[in-house]
Amino acid sequence: MIEMSNTADQIETALRRWCRENGHPVSPLDEVSEPIAAKLLNVSPSCLRRQFDEGRSMVPVARLVLDRRMYAISALAAYLAHGAHRALDL
Repeated sequence: MIEMSNTADQIETALRRWCRENGHPVSPLDEVSEPIAAKLLNVSPSCLRRQFDEGRSMVPVARLVLDRRMYAISALAAYLAHGAHRALDL
């Protein structure tokens, strides 16, 4: 069985690398904007926004900056690792 924390750490590293290689900024607090988070999760920004507005976010919002939602890379990685972990258990 795959250790989920190792998987999350590996995914987190891959997400940071993808952002760097594709010119997407990562904040000093290790966060990305909603459009970048949506790309990383393979959903539309409007999907993330709608989920937030309806109180059913896939990944918690780390903070709001001038009415813009920021997502922690570690939270995105944990969400993706959890999904990968569930898929491997099937």
